[in-house]
Amino acid sequence: MVEISKKGKGKTLYIKLSVYPCGEADPSKNLTISCPDPDTRFKTTLSDYGLRKFRDYILAFYSQHVL
Repeated sequence: MVEISKKGKGKTLYIKLSVYPCGEADPSKNLTISCPDPDTRFKTTLSDYGLRKFRDYILAFYSQHVL
């Protein structure tokens, strides 16, 4: 469930994130970031490309749920 501060009238978006090892990769160098919530579901890694995707996901969710 997506939560917005101040009962939906605030500017802070709260989403649940899961962080865990990325397959067979060294967990000190790469992890998976995901969100299981149906409204904000995504999965990516801490690679440069994955972090760009993470930024795009978060900006889209913020725009959709807060702005």
